[in-house]
Amino acid sequence: MAQRVIEGWIFDNPRSGYPFGSNFLDYPGSDSGNLLVLKLLGLVTDSPYAAVSLYFLAGFAVTFVCAYGAMRAFGLHRPFALAGAMLFNFVPFHFLRFDHLFYTWYFVAPLFFHIALRIANASRAAPPDGPQGRLSGWLAAACLLALGCFGVYYAAFGLILLGVVFLAGLLGPLDLKAVRLAALAICLVVLGVLANVAPNVVHKYRNGPNPEVAQRSAVDAELYAFKLVQLVYPRPDHRSSRAGNMTKRYNETFPLVNENFTSSLGAVGAAGFLGMFLLLCAVLAGRKVDRKLQLVALLSFVLFMFGTIGGFGSLFAQLVTSALRGWSRISIFIAFGALLFFFMVLQALCRRFPGERRLALAAVAAAVTLVGLYDQTTTACRSCIAATQTRFERDSDFVAAIERSLAPGSAVYQLPYMPFPEVPNQVRLASYDLASGVLNSRSLKWSYAGMKGRNGDGFFRALAQEPVEKQIKVIRRLGFAGVYIDRRGYADNGQAIVQRFTEALGHGPAIERADKEIVFFPLGPGSTPQAELAGLSDVELAARAGFIADRHGLRYEASLAQGIDFKRPDYPIFVRDIAGLSVPEAWGRWTDASLAPALRIDFAAPLPRRFTLVLDARPFGPNAGRELIVRMGSHTLRIKLQDGPAEYRQVVDLADESVSRIELVPPQPTSPQELGQNGDQRKLGIGIARLAIE
Repeated sequence: MAQRVIEGWIFDNPRSGYPFGSNFLDYPGSDSGNLLVLKLLGLVTDSPYAAVSLYFLAGFAVTFVCAYGAMRAFGLHRPFALAGAMLFNFVPFHFLRFDHLFYTWYFVAPLFFHIALRIANASRAAPPDGPQGRLSGWLAAACLLALGCFGVYYAAFGLILLGVVFLAGLLGPLDLKAVRLAALAICLVVLGVLANVAPNVVHKYRNGPNPEVAQRSAVDAELYAFKLVQLVYPRPDHRSSRAGNMTKRYNETFPLVNENFTSSLGAVGAAGFLGMFLLLCAVLAGRKVDRKLQLVALLSFVLFMFGTIGGFGSLFAQLVTSALRGWSRISIFIAFGALLFFFMVLQALCRRFPGERRLALAAVAAAVTLVGLYDQTTTACRSCIAATQTRFERDSDFVAAIERSLAPGSAVYQLPYMPFPEVPNQVRLASYDLASGVLNSRSLKWSYAGMKGRNGDGFFRALAQEPVEKQIKVIRRLGFAGVYIDRRGYADNGQAIVQRFTEALGHGPAIERADKEIVFFPLGPGSTPQAELAGLSDVELAARAGFIADRHGLRYEASLAQGIDFKRPDYPIFVRDIAGLSVPEAWGRWTDASLAPALRIDFAAPLPRRFTLVLDARPFGPNAGRELIVRMGSHTLRIKLQDGPAEYRQVVDLADESVSRIELVPPQPTSPQELGQNGDQRKLGIGIARLAIE
């Protein structure tokens, strides 16, 4: 991500997915704030590695300042605010979430708590008058908009806090000012998120949905939530082997352990969290409790109810959207509330003891901080650092050697084929290992990292299945100057593929990485100049390559009369695009209304003016006995569906109308789950085996 942002912006990178490009708009996010910080750091350092390192380190400073300020706003004295901010800065989450770098900038959590406090106390505070008041209002609005730019998850968690304050003002003693301010704050944060995802929405409208990217199920909200025990247990790599082994045994023995293992609050945070439950019991028992403590406990309790398995997060996924699935990530907000609560109680205890005893309790607070830091952090893994440094140097030296051997701006074809992003490892090849090329080069272009599910990705997916000789012929036509093969992606350690390229090219690899895991073959002269390919569309590039493949796979030759065989995984060349179909089965495919409301087939050329539409189809469940609507331009056909497979033939006369699209609208798409058959959630309408134009 850092490299893409430094060279331009996140949405596209011409050096990745060459020659089709690497468009990231299929993957929605609300991270423009994080990306802007990375870009600024990258412009200063001119290195994605340095930018990422500085970003991670800067997160500590930003988080500490925001946590300290928020804790002071809740009434903590400086020593306690310093202690609380320090422990919040070093919660296990900060280090265990390094793979999700943007989550390490969780400074928004204390800011949302602070805003919730300000709104809850708005009726008790005199607002500033005149220009100062207006300036303060505009700054607050800008801050709320910005908070929507540091991750959609953190924005959603913040909205939960604002929603709690809104409901408290509405359901408790009526506080219209708090209700209005909370509603306004919610709108501003949502507006910030919408501004971030607007380019993604426009892209989806123009290019259609991408069913291969970011598909989330409501089940995931249960899978990626946390359990109470995970909040209070220590981190698995704890300094104390006894404490760490306790967590490891739990993780190995009990179900539903995944990324939620990062939810540990640490000993101090766990004490504060459990203390909040005692406070809620005291409130229910009629005890008089400090209002700020009540607010912190209420906010944290609601956060817990969203993050726990079977909680509000699961309901949200089922009733609103399943796009948010990693509800365990809310634990960092709970961590702030728990630490804040702990030190607020500790400060209240200090007030009961005058003089020297108060100083003694302050010393206890310092001791708690040291114990907390010992508990929340772990010893450095020096062997891990050395191994990472070695891998970096190997990759850097290898790619630099390739770049020196080629003309500036040359293109490199990478094998094995690996989709991008979010895919499992392939044999020993990790998900993003192929990105080493673009990360360690300055001007070279690489075939890896075209968005999966789009035309460029489908092209390389199909090409990788072809004989080596054909692959070489095709990539030469697309201007590639060399082939990069990562042996780790093959079960035989790449022996066969390297041998085949050696035989086809007449020479072995010219460059090998130091550990022999990756090899490079130069193609030599004869490739098409890249300038001849500039500005060509995906379709034109495939035609120039003499290899017609796109997101639907490799195309085959067929006439309209031969039609579309839906039992095949691919489509004939006369189909320009198609949407609304599920995966192929032995007999054909089902239409799936969860992908598109109708089966849409776009043809490469206008249909004949007069023809017979032939359709081999079967209805699913309640669609039997009802009418299938077929649209062709301004013409509409209605076909009554028989129970079971049948062939339907309809004469069509388009007169003078030019039509290149056929739409089939099933009468009542229904999922097998709704019928109680199984857990299949696809909205099935009709099963189609063949469609022909005679």
